[in-house]
This record gives sequence, structure tokens and C-alpha cells, in this order.
Amino acid sequence: MPLIKIGAILLLLLSLGSCTEIKSNKPKVVVLGFDGAGWDTIDPLIEAGKLPRLALMKQTFAWSPLRTFKPTKSPVIWTSVATGKSMAKHGVLDFVYLEKNNIQVPYSNSERREPSIWQILDHFGRRSIVINWFVTYPPDVIDGIIVSNRFRKTLLVSDERKSQMASSVHPTHLFENLLTFANINYETAREQSVLPDLPAHHKTLDASTDSAAIPVLRDYPIYVMQEAMIENTSQYLFETEDFDLFATYFRLPDIVQHMGLELADPTLVKTTLTRLKSGELKEDEAVELREAISSILEPFYRYMENIIKQYTADDSTYVIILSDHGFALHASGYDHYHIPETRKAPDGIFMMKGPNVKPGPISSVSVYDIAPTVLHLLGLPPGEDMEGAALTSILTTETTTKTPVRYTRDLMEQTKHERDLDIDNRTLDELRSLGYIK
Repeated sequence: MPLIKIGAILLLLLSLGSCTEIKSNKPKVVVLGFDGAGWDTIDPLIEAGKLPRLALMKQTFAWSPLRTFKPTKSPVIWTSVATGKSMAKHGVLDFVYLEKNNIQVPYSNSERREPSIWQILDHFGRRSIVINWFVTYPPDVIDGIIVSNRFRKTLLVSDERKSQMASSVHPTHLFENLLTFANINYETAREQSVLPDLPAHHKTLDASTDSAAIPVLRDYPIYVMQEAMIENTSQYLFETEDFDLFATYFRLPDIVQHMGLELADPTLVKTTLTRLKSGELKEDEAVELREAISSILEPFYRYMENIIKQYTADDSTYVIILSDHGFALHASGYDHYHIPETRKAPDGIFMMKGPNVKPGPISSVSVYDIAPTVLHLLGLPPGEDMEGAALTSILTTETTTKTPVRYTRDLMEQTKHERDLDIDNRTLDELRSLGYIK
């Protein structure tokens, strides 16, 4: 495979008041997103000695539950992570919306109303690489690389149609080279990622039910191949491209939990939900089911550990690891989007390492704190209307946060949104299989 190497920008003079700043003196920031990961399913595995790398990270990284908000839906929250702003400001309100003639279409980057962190960095001459982030199609026009969340859909289309997916990547000339990572099959992907065959596991629990009749189980091979595709794409760009911010997103912890009740012992599931609905469930009984789901997640969290390992070798780089939400057990089942009104959104996870980061637990971190923290680490001012604040308290050296400024829509140069009815319909089918829409 020919290597693509974009020439590094060695010197940038940035105007912040009367100061000039040298890009080469600024640290790098890596953000790794893992949808649906939660401490309540990770900690039992750590205590059992099954996730040694995550156990070590909780000793050597700063860490915390990550406060999130309702609706706990990935497009909404990951856009809040990317902008530091609420959905009322950024405009991505759900997975789908009704277009003219009441046609249901997925939210896209064209509906976002506030600049992303990578657009802000681009304004200051900083280079970002962003891969598979929710709601990034059509990709933003920046002096960097955006591999949008549409890119993974190239696995679903015919070879003849793949060239039509070039607009999923910015700049588009990278598409053909990155397309190499779509040449993967299910068994190869499973072997590479050391993941179980969940449809086969389900058959051992309930031989009378065909896993193909359960949409999320039927589609599991696609999710595994897409994750491997994104892992390989991310690692390639991480190793071959210069950047100030590198952000990539993985989704298997969420996908697997959407089928969690189908993969646990059927008797345990039925008994637990029955007792929960009747108000008779004891805490130790709820813990038993949560730990059963945690056990199902073990190979996927080991896979998460292996991905994290690829990005944490350089002690001079800041690495932020997070999820958008956890899952919760309630009378209607086990999920993150039908949570009773009386219960808060289930926390995600947060971890951070890097120069001057104090290890240990943090009392409170919000999804809104990520964007201002990235800006602070790169020596840039936060947005004055961002909802959160930079996590300066976890740094060992005192640093002054720059005076907030207003980042306007003038930063939001975007490519034309090319609607693709086939891809939209495939996305809607995926959302139905995961239970997000009907």
C-alpha cells in the first residue's frame, strides 16, 4: 500500500491578543471514544483480574464517571462532546428528523449549528484527524483529515458503488487509499480482534430461535467488520500523519449491550425483569444480571484495552478516553434510551493521561468539559458559550485559562451534502435493529 504523507506544518504564528505561538511547542491530544462503555460493567471485570490494563489505567490515569444527559442518544451527545454545547445550541436533536413530506432522514453534519473542536483548531492553524465520529458526514473542510461516519458504510455497498462513497472522506483524494481497509471479512475481523461469534453463542442459549430473527444479532458480523475497518484506518493515519488533535470513535461496547439480554441466561433475565416490574427485585439480584452482562462484554473490553494501548505509548501526548453514556437496568429492559424520567442518564467513563496529569479519581466530569479541556491543553481559549470548563484541577502545574472568546458559524465551511437514498435507508434499518426508531 503506498503511504500518503502530507507535509507537516513546521511553524505557525497564531494571533491571540498580542502573543505569537509556535505549533511545534504544543503537545498533541488524542481522544478515543467508546460508545456505551460504563464503569458498572468494567469494574466487576477489573475486580476479577480480567482487565489488567484498565486496572492499571485507573491507577495511573485521572478517571471519573462521565456525567451525560438525556436524551442519551449518540448523535446528540457525541456532537456535544465535539462542540462543548447542548443540543439546543448545536441543533442535532436525535438520530433522525422529518424532512419535507414527512420523510424520515438521519441527522447529518449539515444540521449542526455550532463549530466543532476541529473547526476551531483549524481556525488557529492546528491540524486535526477525525475518524468515524458521529454526525460528521458531510465532512468538514479543514486543513486536516475527516473520515466521516459514512465511510464505514462502504462495507455495505457493491464494488461498483464504492467509488460513489468518496465524499465520505476529506480530502477526497485519500478515499481510494483508505478503501483498502474495507477489504476484510467477518472471520478475519474476528480473528484480528479476538472477539466471539455472538450468533453462535446465542444458539447455545436458545436453539429454538434463529439469531437471524433478532436484527441486532443478525447484523453483528457487519458491526465487527466495521470496527476492524475503523481500527485499522485509525492506526494507519495515527502512524503516518501529523496532527495536533487525533479523535476516533468505536462502537462495539454499545452494540453488544443492545443484545445483552439476548445473550445472558434466559431464566435469569426473565426472573430478574419479572421481579423488577413487580417491585420485588433485591439489589443482589440486579447485580447478578449486571455481572452476567459484564461477562458478555469481557472480550469487547479486552479489545478496547488493546486499542487504547496503541495510542498511549508516548508520555508527551495527552490521551482522553471517554464514552457517551452507560446502560441501565429498568422495568422495560436494559438500555440507555428508555430510562424512566425519575432516573438520571447513566454515566459514561472518562480517563486522561499526559504531561502533568494527576492520577486518581476526579469528583465530577461532564461531556461538556471535553472540548474546553482540549482547547486548554493546546493553549487556546475556550468558547464563551460552551457549557463546560477545562479540567485544570487535574493538572499538576498551574496554568491560566485564556479569556473565553466566541466561536461563530463563520468557522463552519462544509462540503455539499449529497443525499444517498440507499445509504439513508441502510442507516434507518440499522437504527431500527438497535431499537432507536420504529
